[in-house]
Amino acid sequence: MLQEIYRKNKKIIKYAFFGGFGVVTDLCMYSVIITLGMNYQLANATGYLAGTLVSFFLNRHFTFKVKDKIIFRMIKFFLVAFTGYLSSAGLLYILIEKMLIGEITAKILTLFFVLILQFTLNKKVTFKES
Repeated sequence: MLQEIYRKNKKIIKYAFFGGFGVVTDLCMYSVIITLGMNYQLANATGYLAGTLVSFFLNRHFTFKVKDKIIFRMIKFFLVAFTGYLSSAGLLYILIEKMLIGEITAKILTLFFVLILQFTLNKKVTFKES
């Protein structure tokens, strides 16, 4: 049964796994910057950029296995990531400023939504085979 689930959902499972390294990078940088007393939106932008770089190279190689047009695909990946970043920034604002949820908890709550959004866009746009 697990093999069947994996076979049917292999790409999103790999995307979540390898993207997880990007998420950990993002969350660690975000947490450190927040701990240093800096603004949560600045922390989000910095962590997001670092996590996006890690995620691009891992997903390009292991998940989508598309190795052509590196610069072109990286630009697309960053545009998709920017869409995810804007969603993340908006959700953080709502969760922190309006719902009064803690900064770290709010960041964690945004991750699932952004994962689904970016996976869908990257699969259909960035790593679509030529």
